[in-house]
Amino acid sequence: MPSIILGPHDPAPVEIINPKALSPILITGDHAGNSVPSAMNGMGLSESELERHIAWDIGAAGIARKLARKMDATAVLAVYSRLLIDPNRPLGDPQCVPTDSDGTPIPANINISDSNIEERANAFYWPYHRSTDEHISRLRRAGLIPAIIAVHTFTPALNAAGELLRPWHVGILYSRDERLPRPLINALKAEKGIIVGDNEPYSGVTHGYAIKVHGLAHGLPHVELEIRQDLVVDEKGQEKWASLFARILRPIVGQASLNCIVHI
Repeated sequence: MPSIILGPHDPAPVEIINPKALSPILITGDHAGNSVPSAMNGMGLSESELERHIAWDIGAAGIARKLARKMDATAVLAVYSRLLIDPNRPLGDPQCVPTDSDGTPIPANINISDSNIEERANAFYWPYHRSTDEHISRLRRAGLIPAIIAVHTFTPALNAAGELLRPWHVGILYSRDERLPRPLINALKAEKGIIVGDNEPYSGVTHGYAIKVHGLAHGLPHVELEIRQDLVVDEKGQEKWASLFARILRPIVGQASLNCIVHI
């Protein structure tokens, strides 16, 4: 049953790039969009607040779309803002439906009921995760072992006050499975002028719920890319990083797939 949250002119909750592609890679964008249903009046936030990093990962959608086209791969992108409900957090986590973000109160989330959270999950959270699983299944039925590449971006400083500057140009997040992350970190470090974060600016052990659900739980190679936002705010920067990752991921993904045992 369609959610009553979404109106007839609101976009679909998930955007799929190259839905029929047959490539051993599946790109995901947990925080790709900043849309809010028209009936929710911006969640009580101004338009400028919804353009900030608190609402989405700035530049991530552009990188994911370009990377998907360069690698002839499928990308699954979340269209709605993570402030509604964050698909990269488990349901029940206080940050899945945050009451504030980087010091900004989120009026629509204060004193939200369990039934409202469930409604948002049905409208935004589960469609995104189901779409990701559907494309994993499609690729596996085709005899492929898809590597899950989650595209994220991070702020140059830890908070809006500009404290705790983050020097990394890109971070690679992972937990127990290093088939993709370790060679990817080594390849990035070999590139001139790039500062690479190994489980920075976040740890893939404590973060990266979505790649654990869709990658680790399936025994598939997986990694979360974190690119600094000031490097990808425009199309030129997004093109640069998409091209870099397309070039270095091809041989790494192939080798990681060879080392993977998957029961179909």
